[in-house]
Amino acid sequence: MKYIAKTLTAIAGMLSLNVLSADMIVHNAKIDTFDGKSYTAFSVTNGRFEHLTNDAAALLAQKTDDTLVIDAKGRRVIPGMNDSHLHVVRGGRFYNLETRWEGLTSLSEALALIKRNAAKAPAGQWVRVVGGWSPYQFAEKRMPTSDELTAAAPDTPVFVLHLYSGGVLNRKAIEVLGLTAETVAPKGSYYEKDADGKLTGRLIADPNPQILYQTIAALPQLSAAEQLNSSRQFYRQLLSLGLTSVVDAGGGGHAFPDDYQASTTLAETGELPLRVANFLFPQTPGKEMQSFESWMQHYQANQNLHLHMDNGYVIEGGGELLAWKASDYENFRAARPELDKAADAELEQVVRLHLRQGWPFRIHATYDESIARMLNVFERINKTQPLNTVRWIIDHAETVSDANLLRIKQLGGAIAVQGRMAFAGEDFVQRYGAGQAKRTPPLKKMLQLGIPVGLGTDGTRVASFNPWATYYWAVSGKTVGGYQLYGDDNRLDRLTALQLFTAGSAYLSGEEQYKGQIKPGMYADFAVLNQDILTVPEQQLLHTRSELTVVDGKVRYASQTPFPALYQAAEPALPAWSPVNQ
Repeated sequence: MKYIAKTLTAIAGMLSLNVLSADMIVHNAKIDTFDGKSYTAFSVTNGRFEHLTNDAAALLAQKTDDTLVIDAKGRRVIPGMNDSHLHVVRGGRFYNLETRWEGLTSLSEALALIKRNAAKAPAGQWVRVVGGWSPYQFAEKRMPTSDELTAAAPDTPVFVLHLYSGGVLNRKAIEVLGLTAETVAPKGSYYEKDADGKLTGRLIADPNPQILYQTIAALPQLSAAEQLNSSRQFYRQLLSLGLTSVVDAGGGGHAFPDDYQASTTLAETGELPLRVANFLFPQTPGKEMQSFESWMQHYQANQNLHLHMDNGYVIEGGGELLAWKASDYENFRAARPELDKAADAELEQVVRLHLRQGWPFRIHATYDESIARMLNVFERINKTQPLNTVRWIIDHAETVSDANLLRIKQLGGAIAVQGRMAFAGEDFVQRYGAGQAKRTPPLKKMLQLGIPVGLGTDGTRVASFNPWATYYWAVSGKTVGGYQLYGDDNRLDRLTALQLFTAGSAYLSGEEQYKGQIKPGMYADFAVLNQDILTVPEQQLLHTRSELTVVDGKVRYASQTPFPALYQAAEPALPAWSPVNQ
C-alpha cells in the first residue's frame, strides 16, 4: 500500500549507519541525486533504499553472509526509468509477432530483415513491423514501397505500419486481405491508388487511423500461452533498457480486462518483474460511461493486483481516451482534426464521474485547439467539482500555447510528454514549419511554470518503446533522423531529463513519495548503466542499456559480461519462428 512507503521514508530519516541486516550493498558506483549530491554506495533492506554514503568501506564492513554485494565497477547508477506513457500491456500481447526496426540505419538493412523473417514464418503467418521507427532514421530517408516489400517476401504477407499516419502492404498481403480497388476504407482514411486506379499497397490515415487499427486486428493473433511468453519477453527487454516502472495508457484495439490476461496473470502469480500503473481506455464509441461505470463497480482506484509487490500492477484511473468524440489524432502528415460538436457534453459527463468516484484521469490531446476545448469543460466542472481532488493529466500537448499552460497550472493538472517528435518531427516541420517546431512541445516553458511533467515514449507504435530515444530527443533537441528541432531554449540538461523520466513520471501515478529517486525509504528500483549518460556524447545516448536492473530490491535483469554470477538466460520465444528468436 502507498501509505507503507510514507512510513518507511520517515523511519529511514532516523536510521544511523547500521546495515547489519542489509539485503544488498552496491558500491563503486556513480550516483547523482536530484538534490545536487553525489554518492558512491548504498544499501538496500526489505526492498527499500536504506543508506547512501561515500564511505563504502563502512557499509561493506557490516555486511553479512546473506548480503548481496554488487560492485558497480565505476558505472553510472540511476533510479529505474519510469515511462509515463507506454502501451506496455498491449505491447506484450504482440511483441513476439513483430519485426522491430529500432536502431536500423538503412532501408536496405530493414528490407533484409523482412526477407530473413519471412523465410522463417510458416504458411498463414505474417511479417509485421508495427511502428516504433521513422523513415528519416534511414540513409534513404524514405518509406519502403509495396514492390520492395514484395521483392523481399513474395510469398509471405507483410504489413509495415508508419506511426499512425499510414502503412504499406506487399502484394501477398493485399491478396490475403481481399482488398480491391472497390474496397471502401473507414471514414477519414483511404487505400491509395495509382494513375490506373490500381492499389499501390499504401494505407493512408487522413487523419483517422481506423484503417490501421482495422488492418492490425485482421492479422493472426497469439494463443493465450504464447501471449504469456510474449509478455515475459517484452518485460525482459524493457528491464534491459533500465525500465523499472511503466504508466500504461490503455490503447485502441485493447479491451480491459479480456486483452490484459497475460500481464494480469503475471501480476497475480507474482511474476510481473516491474511496476505497472494502468489507466483504462473504453473501446466502444457511445458507451464510454457504461464502461467506466462497470469498471468502477468492480475495481477501486489504485487497487493493486500484484501478488507481493507494492504498487506492482495497479488499476490507476481512466484514459488516455475518456470520450471518443473528445480526442484528436497525432498524425502530422494530415490536417489537424476538429473535435466533434458533441465532445464537450460527453467529456464533461465522464470527467464528473471520475471525480465523484475519486478516479485519476488522463486525456489524449495533441493540438492546442483541442486542449482549449477540453479546458473550457474542465473549468466549468471545477466550479462545482474541484479537479485537484485527483491527479489528472494532459497527454502529449505538442502545440499547447502558453495561455493554455497557465490554465492547466491553475486547475492543478500535469502533463505527460513523449518523444513522438523524435519520430515525426520532420513531418511536423513540413506541415507547420521549423518556427512552430521549435516549441513543439514547449518542454522548458512547462517546467518554468511549475507544471508537473513526466517523460515517456508512447511506444510501441507511434514511437519506439526505447526510453533512451526519448531521452536523446529531450537533451539534444534532435529527431532520430538527426534533424535539429530545438535550440537551447527548449532542450533539457541531462539530469533534469532523467528526473522527469523517474520522479516526474512517478508524480503522474501518485507515487512520487515512494519511487523515482535513490533515497532512503524509497523503493529500491534502480539500473546500472553501460555508459555514463551525464557525460557521453549526445549521439551515444541512443546506445544506452542497463547492465543490471533491480526492482523492489531484487535483481530482475543482468547482462552476462559484467555480472556473470547474476545473469539468467532468456527463455525461448513462442512460437519458435518468432522474430525475437534471432
